[in-house]
Amino acid sequence: MTSPAGRRMASRINRGAVGGLAVASVLLLTLSACGGGSSDATADGASADAASAPASAAASDEAAAASLGADQWVSNVGDFKDAADWDTAEVLALDLGAAMTPAALDLTAGMPYEIQITNSGAADQGISAPDFFKASAVRKTESGAEIKMFQFSDIYAAAGSTVSLFIVPVMPGTYPLVGVDADGVPVDGLAGSVNVTGVVPTAPAPVIEPLSSLGVPAGATDMIAAAMPTWDTDATAVTITMGDQEGAEGTGFYKPENTDLKVGVPATITFTNEGTVMHVYEFEDLLKASAAWKVTASDGFTTGAQIRPADVEAGITTSLYLIPMAAGTYTLTDSAPGMETTTATITVTE
Repeated sequence: MTSPAGRRMASRINRGAVGGLAVASVLLLTLSACGGGSSDATADGASADAASAPASAAASDEAAAASLGADQWVSNVGDFKDAADWDTAEVLALDLGAAMTPAALDLTAGMPYEIQITNSGAADQGISAPDFFKASAVRKTESGAEIKMFQFSDIYAAAGSTVSLFIVPVMPGTYPLVGVDADGVPVDGLAGSVNVTGVVPTAPAPVIEPLSSLGVPAGATDMIAAAMPTWDTDATAVTITMGDQEGAEGTGFYKPENTDLKVGVPATITFTNEGTVMHVYEFEDLLKASAAWKVTASDGFTTGAQIRPADVEAGITTSLYLIPMAAGTYTLTDSAPGMETTTATITVTE
């Protein structure tokens, strides 16, 4: 990573770390934009409403897009994830080569999608779309391993690889897709857009909150930007093995049982599942008390704010890049079915 790239990444992270003060009432804005009629409307009135539907829909889209401030996000991601029928999600393809193909993705608000991002280029590259992600409910990415964050920024695919993005767009509008290289630098000719049409969903309805509600630790953005250029040489690299207890069905283990980290020192924590079943790393207290850079897997990586616990299938390896910012002893658990008694600790000292 180069220092200019670090500054560019810091700028993107900062947009996701600074909170606004206003909280929008999306439903009221949508109803107002649609011009909802009274319950005793006549047949003629209903016909008039139907005739003006295209104009009303356009007004609703404009009001919805405007209702999400630059420093706000759709915070109730879980509601949309749980409400979506992922088995029927539309699958779309986005190719990153000499150009972004297609140049525009057309989506409908409230509908689930799996967007398969394929890098047909010769070098690692990806898309930067923080505004789109703030206005959507991102379930996860899959890039050889499951990656979850509270707020996504950039999604990268290794050369010749495909990364899947599972997402429910929520706020109608047009959002830029910027093609970036592995350092976060925009790639000439690699750009596109996402066009989200329809109206703001009402069941569930979005909860709009300031980005400060993410709880990103103060100073996290600057700390990550400063550490990025020398991360590979300065970071503490640890590997935590996940597995199944031999001869003890339904129980698992972490090795080592304790990992030592330092406040303010970059850390690359690699989880390797050597077991025969899925395991789920859980240490949310430490993740919330850390500055996050990215999560990597075999086929790509994702950057953003606030890493979330994620599934690690048998034989899979994934790495978390973060900087602990608060001393303490943090418990590492496994929330996979039957593995809830599996624990280890991560000790962070000054």
